[in-house]
Amino acid sequence: MLVPIKWLRELVPTDLSTEEIGRRLTLAGLEAESVTRIGEEWNRVFVAVVEAVERHPDADRLVLATVAAGEHRLTVVTGAPNIAAGQRVALALSGARLVDAYSEELQYKTLKPSVIRGVKSEGMVCSEKELGLSDEHEGILVLADDAPVGAPLRDYLGDDVIEFEITPNLVHAFSVNGIARELAAILAIDVNPIERADLSSAERHDDRIIIEDASLCARYALAVIDNVTIGPSPEWMQRRLAAAGMRPVNNVVDITNYVMAEIGQPMHPFDASQMVSETVIIRRAHPGETIETIDHVQRTLDEQMLVIADDQRAIGLAGVMGGVNSEITDATTTVLLESASFNPKTTRRTARVLKLPSEAAARFQRGVDPNLAWPAIERFVALLREIDPAASVRYVADAYPRPRERAVVRMKYSEVERLLGMTIPLPVVLEILGRLDLAPVVEETDDGPVVVVSAPTYRSDINLPADVVEEVARIYGYDTLPERLPEGQSVPIVRDPARLVDRVVQDALVAAGLQHVITYSMISDSDLLSLSPERASIPDLLGGYARPEADYVRATNPLRSDWELMRPSMLPSLLKIVAENRKFSPRVAIFETARTYQPVALDELPDERRGVAIAMGGARSSPDWHGASDGELDFFDAKGAVEIMLDRLGAQHVTFKPVSHPSMHPGRSAAVCLGDLQIGIIGEAHPNVAANFEVDWRVAVAEIDLEAFTGTLLDNWRVEPVSRFQPIRQDFAVVVDESVVATDVQAAIQAAAGPLAASINLFDIYRGRGIDDGRKSLAFAVTLSAPDRQLAEHEIDRIRGKIEQNIRKRVGGTLRS
Repeated sequence: MLVPIKWLRELVPTDLSTEEIGRRLTLAGLEAESVTRIGEEWNRVFVAVVEAVERHPDADRLVLATVAAGEHRLTVVTGAPNIAAGQRVALALSGARLVDAYSEELQYKTLKPSVIRGVKSEGMVCSEKELGLSDEHEGILVLADDAPVGAPLRDYLGDDVIEFEITPNLVHAFSVNGIARELAAILAIDVNPIERADLSSAERHDDRIIIEDASLCARYALAVIDNVTIGPSPEWMQRRLAAAGMRPVNNVVDITNYVMAEIGQPMHPFDASQMVSETVIIRRAHPGETIETIDHVQRTLDEQMLVIADDQRAIGLAGVMGGVNSEITDATTTVLLESASFNPKTTRRTARVLKLPSEAAARFQRGVDPNLAWPAIERFVALLREIDPAASVRYVADAYPRPRERAVVRMKYSEVERLLGMTIPLPVVLEILGRLDLAPVVEETDDGPVVVVSAPTYRSDINLPADVVEEVARIYGYDTLPERLPEGQSVPIVRDPARLVDRVVQDALVAAGLQHVITYSMISDSDLLSLSPERASIPDLLGGYARPEADYVRATNPLRSDWELMRPSMLPSLLKIVAENRKFSPRVAIFETARTYQPVALDELPDERRGVAIAMGGARSSPDWHGASDGELDFFDAKGAVEIMLDRLGAQHVTFKPVSHPSMHPGRSAAVCLGDLQIGIIGEAHPNVAANFEVDWRVAVAEIDLEAFTGTLLDNWRVEPVSRFQPIRQDFAVVVDESVVATDVQAAIQAAAGPLAASINLFDIYRGRGIDDGRKSLAFAVTLSAPDRQLAEHEIDRIRGKIEQNIRKRVGGTLRS
């Protein structure tokens, strides 16, 4: 919204600079985005009077004008057709910087004296375009008769304009008067009253307004005005509207726009003589009803749109735009003036669907106070009488089915300190709320003072005690609030153990070369039956016995007609993915972590258990250049992936026991047991099961229940500090008998080095020249590090000696030199 500062200062007398006004309002929550200075370039342009106009001796279309501006009196050559003696004009002297009126793009030129047809012209009388006010260049700008001759044009016609960002909750400030109220509250001064006409004695005809749905139109007021003469509005009004971003049209339309910009109430004038009846109906549009709006576009309406109509047709889109069939023209003499309050949602939808934004719609969409409708009519009539004294009000009408009352909000005084973190004295709080027209009253209670405010109807944003505290804070000054760090204890982060187990499992299996997949949790009866080689009964993966279909959990609203079962196993989903990827990939190794749904007693919710499933098939590795590979993935590949995963989980006492299962290849399956509890199964899918899923590979599968690790995962973890000192690597080549395993040698090195051995890794095994038959050389890289110091040479020598002794003693080995 654009707010001219001169207009604002008429309502709030203040000497603050434009920048300070913008800063104060921004700190109070009304963001000033930018400042435009009208006339900033007019450094050598003055208000002047035309003393005489004579014909140019050598040109029929040019005249010589004698122009005076205080101490400046000169003759200018001009071709302006509207120049006349006695006019007040804008005179630019040599050196003035003006807009080039003959350039299509915005360009400036510096005025210099010139000789035109033998006559020296020492200045220029300016058009609106040359001053940057508009694109008008047909004639010169003629100022009002009371313009002060000799004054800089910047002082008389220039202005500063602040653009404010008005958010939806600040609709009460969507006008010059709304901004003035805010500024007056900040400065603790009064707003100058706006002149309004007294219409208390006007004839009333409220029955000539019919509101069919009060939820769509809270209030509708009108005035019928006779003897109106349509013409241009005064120069001062046109300038003010242009500064506020609106194009002047004629006196009646300009006054409605002026009132809207001034107090925030959109209005619309109709040509009363073009209406079929005197009754105004506010109704929903009929399906397929059409109207030609004043932008001369035929628009088709629907029943969710609100229209203004007479007895036969729509004459306007409520809150958006009027119709051509009732538009104000130069021939209009009787005006029906509308001032109303329309439903924000309906207005927003109409403007959006018809792609018809307007200044009125922008305000109605935010919610216009119904109590503004009548004051707006009074303000319009006052301005019209000033411009067109012959105009007279024939009658007025006002339909207000459910008048809006002031909202009452109760706030404990202690809320101010609780929410702001500082104490503001109660008298100061009351004084601030009084400035905002909230009419505060204090009630004493056992819990302390309670402030009761009565919010005016234009403050629809004040509904809660926190809203009242916010009003106090922004007027008192957000910049006065104390700066301090928030107090209190942060809540410790509690990790979901199940999610942590999932993450560890996923990281481990991805590191083992598998891909993570996500599938739907619903499968069909056919998918589950396919786990049986003969597709006769459904095997239980953990128990191995057949279960009746009725035991499984069925969805009452499946995503697809063939997805009825909540899957008790993830293997059908993974085997279908293997079959699909088999078509274009020589190797598939996938896993999924998800819930399975195990049936329990009748009429009880299923047991949702988190688990992981693996499916691997195809070539173990990509073929080399001559086509050879390492064979097919099998049971042992799946078992290796499961072992890596269990190691990451810190699982202890895990064993693999041979087991026979109907879904698995005979002799190629094992149960995964944690102590005495079976937690999963590993095996190669039975050839018939693989065929049921259209897979012609050997497919190794596994499914593990992860619930057993949820509560114990963190118990097996420990955190150790990392030394900030440089680690030292020492290599040890240990010669031992062939029967000695590498882990025993590693344990002997670890026992000798103790906690100073950060890592011990086997990196080479050697048999051959220099090594006796029946013996081998194992090479270990030992990283030595101390947490509190850099290891010295003598300490490293001592550790090497201990390692050599321990190897000889525990595994019968020697160190190679």
